[in-house]
Amino acid sequence: MLAPDEGSIEKSVVDVLFLPEISKQINDVDRVEIISAGNETVATLVRTGARWQFEQMSGYPANWVKLQDLLAGLAQALVVYLKTDKSKYYARLGVEDIAATDAGSVLVRISIGDQTTGILVGRRAKGSQGQYMRLQDSAASVLVDRKLDVSTVQMDWVDSKIIDISASEVAQVEIIHPQGERVFVIRISADQTDFDVVGLPQGREIKTSWAVNSLGSVFSMLNMETVKPEGGVDWSDAVKMRLLMFSGIEIMADMLEAGDEYLVRLRAGFPAADVLKSQPEDDKKSVEQQDIEKRAANDVAKKVEDINQKAVGWVYGITKQKYEAMVKKPEDLLKPLESP
Repeated sequence: MLAPDEGSIEKSVVDVLFLPEISKQINDVDRVEIISAGNETVATLVRTGARWQFEQMSGYPANWVKLQDLLAGLAQALVVYLKTDKSKYYARLGVEDIAATDAGSVLVRISIGDQTTGILVGRRAKGSQGQYMRLQDSAASVLVDRKLDVSTVQMDWVDSKIIDISASEVAQVEIIHPQGERVFVIRISADQTDFDVVGLPQGREIKTSWAVNSLGSVFSMLNMETVKPEGGVDWSDAVKMRLLMFSGIEIMADMLEAGDEYLVRLRAGFPAADVLKSQPEDDKKSVEQQDIEKRAANDVAKKVEDINQKAVGWVYGITKQKYEAMVKKPEDLLKPLESP
């Protein structure tokens, strides 16, 4: 808190919205820019129809949950105190101009059509739930009644989760290497605890059940490090994977080590759908049962569509650790041969 002789105009304010005009139009916001110290643009998020896209990543889906929290926070923020309007004290609150490379503020620039508002988000107040802010074109700074998460880490603003499939949903995993080496593990039902290795060489034993079962988790919380549009990548030496879920969804993936990058692309399918369509209607099934099966098939088809809508056409960079877990060879799952 600034002392009176330091030019403070601190004044308590009750139930006054920080952004009253924007609050009325928050659902019409169509562009959000996050800019850090030194005028470095962290992220430009643009709404296209019902979707938000990350401009710096070729229009890949933005992190809507994080963006929604930011917009809602700004729309609902109430001014608790009016603070200083003297620029020489801005740095103490972290609401100085972002031109300086050591600025403590983050600029959030919100656009509704051709109307743009810049908000300098400053430090979080000590001993309270509030945070200091200042409109870019205003001298007065304020303390609002909430804290906002305005990250300057670029990946925080993109939807970094590629796919998330629990091991409990997985029936089969098949890995095929360019040289023909093949790993194939399978479970007959979800009640089966461990996967079985198909084609286990005679006289060989698996290293541990964990080594085999871990293949069921390869698409559990699979997050990206980078993303770029597909094109210009030679996949001829890629390792291929097929993962089949008990629901009938099939995930096909290509994995490739390219220099210091570990790349993956994937697509989903529902091969059982064609089989179901070709089967004649079973008169013995009740209308209710047929309706249940139809709705279940539609749910699966929707999941496949959602996966493909997000992933097809993109190449993801993943961690080396995750990549190595996805390209296992038979020898990685087996106990070493005993010396004669």
